[in-house]
Amino acid sequence: MAPEDYTVDTLHQDDGSDIGLDYDDLAIIDEAEHDSTKVVTKSPGKPFQLGYISVFCIIINKMIGTGIFDNPSSIMFDTQSVGVTMVFWLLGSIATIAGTLVFIEYGLTIPRWSLNSLDAKVFTPRSGGEFNYLNYLVKSPKFLVSCIYGVTFVLIGNAAANALSFASHIVSTSPGHDAIDGTPSKQINNMVRGVAIATMTGVCLLHGIWRRAGIVINNSFAFFKLLMLLMIIILGFMSIGGKVFHTDSPAGENLAPSKSFKNASPNAYGYAEAYLSVVFTFGGFNQANYVLGEVKNPRKIFRSATLFAVSTVCILYMLVNIAYMIVVPAATQINGNVAELFIQLTLGKVNSYSAKHSSEILNAFMAFSSLGNVIVSTYTAARVKQEIAKEGILPFSKLIARNYDALSRLTSCFRRGSSPAGQYDRKNLARSSETVWHEKTPLGALLVHWFFSLIIILATWGVKKPVTAYTIVFGIYSYTIDAFMAVTIGVGLLVLRICTSRTHWNLKSPSNHIISIVSASIFVIANLFPVAALWAPPSGKFLQEQTYAWYLVPMIGLLLMFFSLLYWGFFVGVVPRIGGNRGKELKIERIPFFHTEHGEPVQVAEIVAFDWVVKGSDYN
Repeated sequence: MAPEDYTVDTLHQDDGSDIGLDYDDLAIIDEAEHDSTKVVTKSPGKPFQLGYISVFCIIINKMIGTGIFDNPSSIMFDTQSVGVTMVFWLLGSIATIAGTLVFIEYGLTIPRWSLNSLDAKVFTPRSGGEFNYLNYLVKSPKFLVSCIYGVTFVLIGNAAANALSFASHIVSTSPGHDAIDGTPSKQINNMVRGVAIATMTGVCLLHGIWRRAGIVINNSFAFFKLLMLLMIIILGFMSIGGKVFHTDSPAGENLAPSKSFKNASPNAYGYAEAYLSVVFTFGGFNQANYVLGEVKNPRKIFRSATLFAVSTVCILYMLVNIAYMIVVPAATQINGNVAELFIQLTLGKVNSYSAKHSSEILNAFMAFSSLGNVIVSTYTAARVKQEIAKEGILPFSKLIARNYDALSRLTSCFRRGSSPAGQYDRKNLARSSETVWHEKTPLGALLVHWFFSLIIILATWGVKKPVTAYTIVFGIYSYTIDAFMAVTIGVGLLVLRICTSRTHWNLKSPSNHIISIVSASIFVIANLFPVAALWAPPSGKFLQEQTYAWYLVPMIGLLLMFFSLLYWGFFVGVVPRIGGNRGKELKIERIPFFHTEHGEPVQVAEIVAFDWVVKGSDYN
């Protein structure tokens, strides 16, 4: 339900507690926590909010995956041209920047609340990403958008694909255990699935038990990924002239404007495939929107850290591809793995181990990248699922929507005494806000995340090649969440901007009107292409390269959304007519608590009450 439907009585000022609420509010929240019919969620304490570095690293860790190591080979195969390949990478960067501006605008405008202490509705940061924005765009029919996006995200918005990728590559780092090329043995296939399940279990436990440790580990992965790309760029530019690695550089042949566009592929399907590979390699720039409610000073840090992180990745990707072109001849790129050849022609020339084990080194790089993606997407996706559960549309919604203090429970033997439920000692309440709240984690949402990741991993057990399973699962997520929902988000922003006399979006949004329209237009076109292109059947050599039915990914993606539509129909049409819900309707009440941060309202806590009540009755 759209937050604009609610009015908040008070804008709370900082009153000494860690989250900026007075003792009366803390008592109300504490009482609600002991009420099983209500859900209480709170933002992390001030010292444990996501700062500039953490927001930057969340985006870096998600965006830099296996694509920059794996996709350049397929893109060169599809285009047959260095020039066209580089143009596609440039177009991908432009589309990514445009998409980033769209998500920043939404993130800094929605949701909006009416505060009695102010004359107009104001924006307050909230986690959830597209879930909030789609609910703002489409308010009727009731629960339609919540079900279509929410159920689809719960089913496919997990880290199963990256867990399979990590398992495949980490197994392949051992000689004689190739899970990437060819058809691996049944033993290796089983090993890959086992490692994937263990990885998902370990990462979910990490984020469920110790939030801060998960953030520190995520930040470490992000910095190491940056170092990996910087190493490739430095090695590439050191190869110019051929003196360092004692091999001739094909830079003059590959990058000369008069030669780089020669012999380009005449096959339109190849260009479509190449562009799809580029677009999906840039995915993940919207991750900060998923955890916006945990960001410190979000109006400043969210915008600047997001733009800096995305711009950094775009620049590094362009430079990495230039480094590939400096080192690896175009003809060799078309028929081999570009990143592996790069390692052979640089490190392999000065170190015999690198020359003999370039494949294992590349697999280690890709395993590290995949594991980083599992870590960050588990953290962010759990927050989205928690917001979805707050709408009451899922089974066991209250359990999924709550936060749990697992770390304090594990260490409870070192603490003594507590205030009985119903007795509110002001000193104890203030202390609890400072020492406990920041460690609470969405354990229920993480359990849902783990469960459906497990289901998907098990469902792919029959696929003989783990890399094919990864491609299918990742493709379904990219088609539904990344591309299809992105088109809806982009079109929605264009409608808000064009129909400004009715929507008054110019008064709500902090973004420039022209930049907003241009960014949304580019974003829609960039994502509409893969939505349509995946329905085009391949032909010739592209059909021979296909390892599964060409229509499988878009078909399953649409079937998932159709299932979500049926779920909505059942939820609003059948559930109110059966069992104990007969004659009732779902009512939701949100009671947010705000404090001022740098002169702006920031939501720091929320009480959500939802239940099935008799139609027409008041709900308190």
